[in-house]
Amino acid sequence: MNAVRVRKNFVLPPLFGLFVLGHAARAQQEAAQPETVQPLTPPVESISELHMTNDFQVFGPKPQATASMPYEPFRWDQFVLRPHMDYQLIAARGILAAPSNHVDTIIQSISPGILLNLGPHWALDYTATIGIYSNTNFGRELDNSITLTGQTIYTDWIFGFQQTIDLSKSPQIETASQTSEDNYDTAVTGHHENSEYISEDLAVYQNIQETGGGYEDMRSWSTLDWLNYQPQSHFNIGIGPGLGYDNADFGPDSVYEQAEARANWRATKKLSFQISGGIEETEFLSGQGAGDLFSPIYGGTIQYQPFAETQISVYFNRVVSPTFFVGEYSEDTSIGCSFGQRLLGQIFLNLSGSYNNQQYIASATDIAAARTDKFYALSVRLSHSFLQRGQASIFYQYGSDNSTSAGYSFSSNQYGIEVSYSF
Repeated sequence: MNAVRVRKNFVLPPLFGLFVLGHAARAQQEAAQPETVQPLTPPVESISELHMTNDFQVFGPKPQATASMPYEPFRWDQFVLRPHMDYQLIAARGILAAPSNHVDTIIQSISPGILLNLGPHWALDYTATIGIYSNTNFGRELDNSITLTGQTIYTDWIFGFQQTIDLSKSPQIETASQTSEDNYDTAVTGHHENSEYISEDLAVYQNIQETGGGYEDMRSWSTLDWLNYQPQSHFNIGIGPGLGYDNADFGPDSVYEQAEARANWRATKKLSFQISGGIEETEFLSGQGAGDLFSPIYGGTIQYQPFAETQISVYFNRVVSPTFFVGEYSEDTSIGCSFGQRLLGQIFLNLSGSYNNQQYIASATDIAAARTDKFYALSVRLSHSFLQRGQASIFYQYGSDNSTSAGYSFSSNQYGIEVSYSF
């Protein structure tokens, strides 16, 4: 599970003028969330943790970025170029261009990019996204995403590095408007095997977030380290203390401490459980002193594959994180499920639904944070692969947000098509 504590923002997804549950810090990646016009930042997670988690996934691990392909037209020795392109067309009804301003729009997004494999240890990906809105309440969007990933082995340690840069100006559920957001995320991880049964995962994270329009800018540094015990090949447990510091430009700074435990269990070839839980205490260092924030945190995924072509997963998640608004944090609780089925050997059907409750909390007594959002989402997608490296999809998505703050509630229906191709 993703160990890093991040600022959780609701990005209006492609089907919601780009809304979605982002992949919150501890939200499960296998939960078939709707995709965004601007691709989401890859999970900042220990490479060793990803490998460990994949051992317990019923559906199997996702292909590595450096995985060899049968046909590589742009290979030179150990360097491989892999161009990719994605196009989406979305008809969206009822999305928020500003508080209380519900509009309809056609959204086109064109996302060219290139993945460069630098030998066996490094991979660099760049993707640009051009977003074009038919409604003049939105401006043209030009987003950029860069990801550098590396891994190496030194003696009996496995070290990982990941640097991501995401520059976007997408509609956000949290602000109910098209909002500029620049994220710079860095992760350095290490994994060490002490014995057949004992191992450690160490990680240091940095997040820098810059926004426009008077919203909060934040710099965060954190660590979450795990001691793992694996008594048998299909079961392990771990405990992990965490510590972090949030430095804000406008609101109060904060320090937070975490204590967590986790368990991974591959019960059968068809069923697995991945669960974590603990507590987090956030201490605000300035302001009028609203008191410390003490909250349970947890996350988990259940995967079930009753038949070879059928996948069912359920996830649940609770995190505490800063918001876009000055001096405000949020407690986010979410649950969701997805169903995947291959039809006629050629078409893949995916159904997903989710519920998220986001409660805003003031970090000082002179800040008013009396907002609670209850967000519901439903998605249906049919996909078909072509020419081995391409995929075409049609989809429908419904989303609604019941907010206690006037002007932030909405209900939206969206329809779309997507075509992607990658070498």
